[in-house]
Amino acid sequence: MRIIPLAGCALIFWCPSATGQENHSVSHVSDALEQEALKVLNDSDWAHTVKPSLQDTPCTYQNPAFPPKEKTAALDAVSPALPSDPVKADDSEYLIRFQSAKPVQTAVQELIAIGEKWSAYGAKKMQVREDVGPTDAASGLYNIADMITIAVILKRSGPDGTTLFNYGYLDIDNVRVFPNPYTFRVGECAGLRTSNGEVFARVMTDAFGPDGKSKVLQLSFPRLIEGKPLISGAREKVEFRMVADHRVLETTFCISASDVLDGSQKTLYLPPAFTDSNQTPQQ
Repeated sequence: MRIIPLAGCALIFWCPSATGQENHSVSHVSDALEQEALKVLNDSDWAHTVKPSLQDTPCTYQNPAFPPKEKTAALDAVSPALPSDPVKADDSEYLIRFQSAKPVQTAVQELIAIGEKWSAYGAKKMQVREDVGPTDAASGLYNIADMITIAVILKRSGPDGTTLFNYGYLDIDNVRVFPNPYTFRVGECAGLRTSNGEVFARVMTDAFGPDGKSKVLQLSFPRLIEGKPLISGAREKVEFRMVADHRVLETTFCISASDVLDGSQKTLYLPPAFTDSNQTPQQ
């Protein structure tokens, strides 16, 4: 008569143990997924941390982000060795992220699914409209969904507070324009270059993140050049270069054509958030 109660007790003690192991396993998998998604978004082939350098000449339409090679020597000949007014170096750190990469889009979705704590990565979510036509650069019509968008996100201001977001604005009649996305000097001053050619920024959104504090530029470039993909190979070298006055933000990505969005996606994420890998617990 005592065998039945003892067997029941054994079962009672065994079940919680099995459940605990299962929860621990699920938690471990979730943590690993979280860390991998954060790495993709903040320190990977698609996300690089940079500090600006200085160049002697400012960016102009005659001296764009990628000056024509045949004009470089002539520009150097007429340009002073140093700017007449010394330009203050920018010691801030920026994250340059290739937003239009499929791994980036997937990583955002994975973080959002984990929980509310990563909601900032989904703050800039766009539903792709079917009634908007494809980009037609020749006609000046642009659709961000089928363009290449690069984010320049301020990670950490330099010791003196100098950042792109206080020297990158245009001056009109020597009066500083109130900061807004349309006063940034972009266009020919921000470019992408591959072995297939080079394109320049044609659309810019956001000068500040949704929280009103984070600072980010979202620069969109034509995906096609003369009707052909700018990025056409596997792990192709893609140079990004942006010049604000004399300060240069640049990096080189290795991106495969198969990883680039083509406009067929229904949802587009342009995350303004970042997570410093030095402050993220490593598993």
